[in-house]
Order: sequence, then C-alpha cells, then structure tokens
Amino acid sequence: MYLKLVLVTCVLAFCAVVLSAYARLSDAGLGCANWPACYEENALKERQPPQAGAAQSGTGRGHTSWQWKLHSQVVQLLGILAIAVGGLAWKKRKALRQSPLLPTLLVGLMAFLAVFGIWAFAHLPRPVIVLVHLAGGVAMLILLAWIALRQLAQPAAVDSGAAQKWRGLAWLGIALLLVQIMLGGWVSSNFAALVCTGFPLCQGALLPPMDFSYSLDHSGLPLSVERLTAIHWMHRAGALLALVYLGWLSTRIMAVKGLHNIGKAILGLIVLQFALGIANVLFGLPLLVAVLHNAVAMLLLVALVALGFRLRKT
Repeated sequence: MYLKLVLVTCVLAFCAVVLSAYARLSDAGLGCANWPACYEENALKERQPPQAGAAQSGTGRGHTSWQWKLHSQVVQLLGILAIAVGGLAWKKRKALRQSPLLPTLLVGLMAFLAVFGIWAFAHLPRPVIVLVHLAGGVAMLILLAWIALRQLAQPAAVDSGAAQKWRGLAWLGIALLLVQIMLGGWVSSNFAALVCTGFPLCQGALLPPMDFSYSLDHSGLPLSVERLTAIHWMHRAGALLALVYLGWLSTRIMAVKGLHNIGKAILGLIVLQFALGIANVLFGLPLLVAVLHNAVAMLLLVALVALGFRLRKT
C-alpha cells in the first residue's frame, strides 16, 4: 500500500513539473496565431509590475487558462497524496523500518510552496517565481524518487570499491544537471529562448555581444538583446558541459558490474535531451518539443538519482 502510494505520488510529481512547463510555455504564446510576435508581446507584459498586471486582468497575470487550471488541480491532488505519504510513514515507521524524515520534508516543502505561491504572485517578478517553483518541483521529485527506491526490491549490490569511486562523481552529475535545469527555467521565464536562432553559433558568433548584468526591478522595460543573449548563452554553455560530463560518466558507469543498464539509460536520455535542445533552436521553439525538453530533463534527473541510490553507502 505504502509503496503504491509513493509511486503514484512520484508519477504525479513528474506530471506536475511537466504540466507547469506546458502551462508556462502556453502562457508565453507558443503556437499562437501570430507566432512568434506573441512571444515578444508576452515578454513585454511580464516586465510590468505584478500589481499592475493583476489590476488589469483581475486575476493576477491572467493565469486562468485551462492549462493553469489543470496544473492547479494536479498540484492540489499532489499535496493531498504527499500528506498521505507523510502520515503513513509516521504510522507505519516500525513496519517500514525507515525514518519518516524524508516524507516529513516532502510535506513541509509542499506547505512552503503553497504559502510562497500565494504571497509571491503579487510581489515578485515572474523569473523568481518560476525558479522557486521549479526548484520546489524538482526537489519533490527527488525526494519521492528516493523514498520509492528505498521501498523497491533491491538488485545485487555494487562492489564497494566501485561504489566509493563513482559515488561522488555521480552526485556531481546530479548537481550539474540541477544547475542546468535552473538555467533552463531562467531562459524560459525571461523569454530568452529565441534570441539565438542558429546552432552552434549564436547570432553568427561563438561569443556574441553579451551583458551579464541583471536587474529584478519592475521598470517595465524589456531586457536588452545583450542581456537576453547572455541568459541564453549560459544555458547553451551549461548544456555542453552537462553533455560532456554526463556522457563520460554514463559510458564509464556502463562498465561497472550491475550498472550497465542504468548507464545506457542515462546516455540515451542525454543524447535525446541534447537533440531536443537543438531542435528547439532550429525550429523556433515548437510547443511540443519545448515540453518534451522539460520532460526528458526530469527523466534524466530521476535516472541519475537512481544511480546515486545504487552507489550510496550501505
């Protein structure tokens, strides 16, 4: 019962993160009638003070589309299931023989995100709200994946010497991917995805003119092309670094007894993710490809967490 509940909650957390990306990208106007002009229009709107936007729409940035309503309902159900996971973890802690710490952290994280969402919507700019909610969703997915892995039947243990050798490198890969996911959210929330429409060059150069300064004020002015380019370029540089490191890690992991399959899965997801990123640039950020780019990032994260779990100290 507990394992099934955790697995369902984990799948729902994955769906919530992907739905959040879908709702956010739909809100950005991807696929609208006058694409890509509507993308630029929404970028200008989101630079307005949040209070002004709320006053004009009457609903706070107009998040009343069916995508946002569906996302809201999924998040509410996720909150209920997270509370159920936490409650069962405490009730059956002796039978489970596991600390209820992680399920308790999960409930606390859900409560924080709920309070933050209510407060921040009228006080903080879109990029900050997006990044905090994205980080929260990713943290929930990691917690639930780890809780589920503790309950699943364990395969043969990895050799202790190999585990010690690769443990730190695996967690470095997770950290690198987390940074890259946050950079992707930063690109999305600042509408910087289309500032570079070529690959591998950006605006015809490897190092185009860039401005790495950034302000969170509510001036209502759009970001300069140089600032948008810097945001986009950092995500590209992070993608290249992640590709090289995680590609190397997965190929080396494949040679470790008991980790061949997980190494292949990570390598396949890395290649797919990189291809989707290139497709986003070359084809003008189609909605389906952009959402798949987010979904595969979450699958890759879960795969790396599973690798970290296999290499943990026992």
